[in-house]
Amino acid sequence: MVGCMWWIAGAAWAAVPYAGLEWRPLSRSDLAWVDDQRTSGLGVGEHDGVVHPALGAFVGGWISARFALQGGLGVARLTSTTWVGTVWEQRHWGVVRPELAARLALIRPAEGWPVPWVLAGAYGDIPSARATSNGYDEVEQEEADLLATGDRARLAGLGGRLGVGVDLRLHPSFSVGASYSLGLHRSLYLGSDPTTVSTLVSSEAAILGTFWWDPAVRRASEASERTSLQGLGNPEGP
Repeated sequence: MVGCMWWIAGAAWAAVPYAGLEWRPLSRSDLAWVDDQRTSGLGVGEHDGVVHPALGAFVGGWISARFALQGGLGVARLTSTTWVGTVWEQRHWGVVRPELAARLALIRPAEGWPVPWVLAGAYGDIPSARATSNGYDEVEQEEADLLATGDRARLAGLGGRLGVGVDLRLHPSFSVGASYSLGLHRSLYLGSDPTTVSTLVSSEAAILGTFWWDPAVRRASEASERTSLQGLGNPEGP
C-alpha cells in the first residue's frame, strides 16, 4: 500500500494535484468510547486518537476531470525506558497507517457550482512492538517477545470507508467541502477462551479544506501577465 501512495504522488503531480486537511469534530461517541475503556491500552491503536486523529491530512490528484486518487499516512510511536541502577528496560509500541482512496465526481467541475463526489478507500494498521533489557536472561527475553507479539496483534487492523462529499471552489487554488462516510474496522487480534474477533462499523462526518495546483489556471494567469506586459511595452498613440 505504501508503494501505491508513491504512485499516487507521481500521478497527482502529472495531473491536477491537491492537498488538504480533514477535520472530524470530537463527538459524544468518542467520549463514551474512552469512558467505557475500549481503547487499546497501548496509546497508539486505531481508536486511541493518535495514529488516526481528529485532524488529518491527505494528498492526491485528479487523473481526469471526474476521477481522482488520494492517500494519507498516520504514524504513532510510544517508547518507554526505565532504569534501576545499571539495569535498563525499554519497550515501544507503534503503528503506521497508510490509506488509499478513490474519488469519483458526479458532475464535471463548473465555476461557482459545488461538485458532489463519492469516495471509496481502504487502510491498514501496521504494528510494531518490542521489549528489550540488559537484565533479561533467555527465558525472560522469550516471555517479553511473547508479550510483544500479543501487543502487535492487538494493534494490527484493516478497514475501509465508503462515502459521499462535496467541494466548492472559493478560489482557483482553494476549496472548502464536507463529507459523510460509513467506515468498517476489523481488528486482527484474536482473543482466546473463547476465540473472539472485533469488527466496528460506524459513520462519521468531516469538514474539508483543500489546496489545488491546477496547471490550466497557472497557464491562464501567466498568459494574462504576458498580455499585460505587452500592453505596457506598446502603448497606443493618441
